[in-house]
Amino acid sequence: MKSLAIEREFGSGGREVGLKVAETAGISYYDSNLLDKVTERYGESANILNSYDEKWTGSLLFNISMAAGYSQGNDQSKIYQMGYEVAETIQRLHRNGPCVFIGRCATDILKNDKNVLRVFIYSSDEKKRIARVVKTENVSESEAKKMMDKRDRARRNYFRFWTQKDWADRGNYDLELNTSILSTEECAKILLYAMGK
Repeated sequence: MKSLAIEREFGSGGREVGLKVAETAGISYYDSNLLDKVTERYGESANILNSYDEKWTGSLLFNISMAAGYSQGNDQSKIYQMGYEVAETIQRLHRNGPCVFIGRCATDILKNDKNVLRVFIYSSDEKKRIARVVKTENVSESEAKKMMDKRDRARRNYFRFWTQKDWADRGNYDLELNTSILSTEECAKILLYAMGK
């Protein structure tokens, strides 16, 4: 059976799909808990990793300051080491057996492995995305829309920073699933079939 790597729009239900796949297949699931695995192996503080995880690259000025810090060899260069540690951890966990990875550029880190299914989950219906965010985050519709825009921008920037690729480019993925048409249960069934379960 293949591992599964998912990139997803905020509010698309991608995390829920990944959880359903992992539970049904009886395999490990890694989202933000992946950082705990990095900490176990490399000893970095989970708080430091969390402060950079999938959000820090949203500011161009911050990216420039990070690059300047890296070239000068000061503490800011740690972010590049952490990026390596996250990638190495994803590769190691996959080698240990099939699992589900959500975000953290796993679709690109594992792109050359034929035993990985790389998927992008999105919703073409903005109203459905907003409704999902209102429910899961307990916020108003206007706040949900702002959260969607902010999180998707951060994910896009994070992906571009580490891969030099466009997050929404279909060429990055083996499959795309639209949760405005398919339920999360249907998506999970499709993915399980494609993974060889």
